[in-house]
Amino acid sequence: MFGSSAKVLPKGVPDCLKKRQLLNDKELSPELCRNYGEKFLALGFWEDALEFFLLGNYQPGLEKLKDLAIEAGAPHILARLGNHPQEVWRQVADRALKLRKIQFARRALELAGDKDIADELAASSTDNSS
Repeated sequence: MFGSSAKVLPKGVPDCLKKRQLLNDKELSPELCRNYGEKFLALGFWEDALEFFLLGNYQPGLEKLKDLAIEAGAPHILARLGNHPQEVWRQVADRALKLRKIQFARRALELAGDKDIADELAASSTDNSS
């Protein structure tokens, strides 16, 4: 059954429709953005937390997500947080490689400006999968 694995959200955490309404609400306060962002972050919903932290310009939450993205080797989250030095992208790539997230490592290397290394990584992962 398709719907049986759906996660029930705790009380006070908006579902996807309510979340969309909140994110489109021009009057949503920074305090509510922080609160919702923290709730989503506690559940491990980084993308949702990011949306609220960005909307509310909540810097401590954005910094926390940056640290988590580096630790998890998650360039897609880090990229949404703005520009970063080449060393940070390389750190993300190294972490992603340690976690065997080859495509994430490749993307982080591309964002670091290391296209040649990213291409080599992509080629070697293709060779290993055949």
